[in-house]
Amino acid sequence: MRGSDLLTFEALRLYERYQTELIERYSICPWAKNARLDGRTRAHVVTDSACDLASVVPLLAQWSTEPAVDVAFVIAPRFEAGLEAFSEWSSAIGRATHGAFVAAPFHPHASETHGVVHFLRQTPDPTVQLVRRATLERIRSQDPPHYTDIFELDLRALEADKPTRTVAASVLAHNAQLLEREGRATLQQIIDDIRQDRERTYARLIPR
Repeated sequence: MRGSDLLTFEALRLYERYQTELIERYSICPWAKNARLDGRTRAHVVTDSACDLASVVPLLAQWSTEPAVDVAFVIAPRFEAGLEAFSEWSSAIGRATHGAFVAAPFHPHASETHGVVHFLRQTPDPTVQLVRRATLERIRSQDPPHYTDIFELDLRALEADKPTRTVAASVLAHNAQLLEREGRATLQQIIDDIRQDRERTYARLIPR
């Protein structure tokens, strides 16, 4: 297996740990597991250090034309320019979908002062989450327009005859209670274990 293929394999494996051991285990996102099991998610790993946006554009176009893709992730394990630069890169990826998706940056590092959402977005690698805009529009037509990313969506509520009108507030309250119940340190320990796995793994794969 080539170096880039190994990096792709390991980046996807690490993200799956984050997804299953944190997001799904604690129901942080109410429909993450079902979306994954139903095949409505996609993921791509950018393996070059330049993180050239042009190399991702054809894939973004493909995802945009696949109605079955509700959520996608662009993972950039070699992006080292920092959180602010990554946020800008995430916005550029969102613009490159020409309105098909809304982009949100997930980053390995969150300060002690960051709120619940940013704390729970500590992915193993810098990751751009893409949520199909049409899905968001369906929600906005049923509830106040304050839904911003997958942590605040509930697919079951969308499919119900009378969708819940406080989905976002319920999910955010659930996650705030989760931090209070489990303790920030407990969840951070899971994140740190995955991060240490990443450091050991990438030490073998990425030359320094």
